[in-house]
Amino acid sequence: MTVKDSQPAISVSPVFTGPAARCQYKSLPLRDLPPLGLVRQARMAREEARERHAGVPAPGRPSAFAVGDWVRVKDADAVRATLDEQDRHRGLWFTDSQWSYCGRTYRVEHIVRRMVDDHYRMRRLSSTTTLAGATCLGADRTRGCGLACALLFRDEWLEPSTAEAAHVIPSDYRATVRSLPEIQATLDGSGRLHGVPFHPGMARFAGTRHGATHVGHRALAWWQRPVGGDWYVLDSLRCGGEPLPETGCDRQCGLLWHASWLRLEPATGE
Repeated sequence: MTVKDSQPAISVSPVFTGPAARCQYKSLPLRDLPPLGLVRQARMAREEARERHAGVPAPGRPSAFAVGDWVRVKDADAVRATLDEQDRHRGLWFTDSQWSYCGRTYRVEHIVRRMVDDHYRMRRLSSTTTLAGATCLGADRTRGCGLACALLFRDEWLEPSTAEAAHVIPSDYRATVRSLPEIQATLDGSGRLHGVPFHPGMARFAGTRHGATHVGHRALAWWQRPVGGDWYVLDSLRCGGEPLPETGCDRQCGLLWHASWLRLEPATGE
């Protein structure tokens, strides 16, 4: 549960525009070692060139469900019946983390119609949602890559539900986002810290308080090394696509927050 303190109106400084407006998923707190470390940069450059030449796909069809609907992730056998031999349905993978949510009830958080994929290409998606609390950390918060990105659920994997919502394991920390002047003091001229942008959509959370989870990278390529010390994701705070206003992105990545942008304390079960 998110606790939001009262806060004054926010005036966003120009430091949050321009180059800093790039998405955090394209600027993770990782250092790529050569030569294979150049692959990520090459992929991003290729996809940016593709978008300039051919444009971006139109948004896909909306889901049959609406934001706020309560849905149950179908049992594992019912989900498996929709998948091919690669555990995909219409090209979308049902991930290892997703199996832990089968049989549980969640609220629809967002309708996904277009997003940047793992290779930095903008993709069109139809009949797909994200569910509040269902991230790549898994239901037990021990799985996935550690970034707590929202999982994508095809309509075929869901059914309407009136059951009690699934229990969510509480976070280990509580965090209050520092004021914008405090955060700005940590940023370079392009609005970044250790190469990671504090982008425009994050400014509205200054002064708010949330559960926090430390980012522990669990699926890095051998040529990647974490940088910048301690990073956190805050419960329910997701990228709303602000860094890509011209194309739009519904991926709902967990926003990355550096420890210096937060006041952290152990969770007390509040």
